[in-house]
Amino acid sequence: MSDDDSRTGPTARPADPVARAAAAAREAGQPCAVLDLAGVTDKAGFLDACAGQLGLPGWFGRNWDALADLLGDPDSLPLADGGVLVVRGWGELAAASPGEWETARAVLGDSAADARESGVGVTALLVLEGDG
Repeated sequence: MSDDDSRTGPTARPADPVARAAAAAREAGQPCAVLDLAGVTDKAGFLDACAGQLGLPGWFGRNWDALADLLGDPDSLPLADGGVLVVRGWGELAAASPGEWETARAVLGDSAADARESGVGVTALLVLEGDG
């Protein structure tokens, strides 16, 4: 048996953990987006990354409450209709601003809990990569 992840066929999985998570979500019929936090070290950078990479509306208030509201509102964020958000590169934020990272994790976790209970909201997967 080989450790090679380059198999072909319907059971093949990409070697990259982000690609694997996104592929699994899509195979399950769930919308999926990737939030890349590489280089993000503070709350403003996190919220800017969310706004830019997730296509949040222009009126997004760039605060925790506004993000929480959008993660549960499929009318404003189609991903919130039971989708999956794969978060990568979060190690820099966790190291530089641990309190802000804990708040971000709490907001994402609350959205995931709401999604489990009601079917509406975003489930976030934090990718454990070699460099964070």
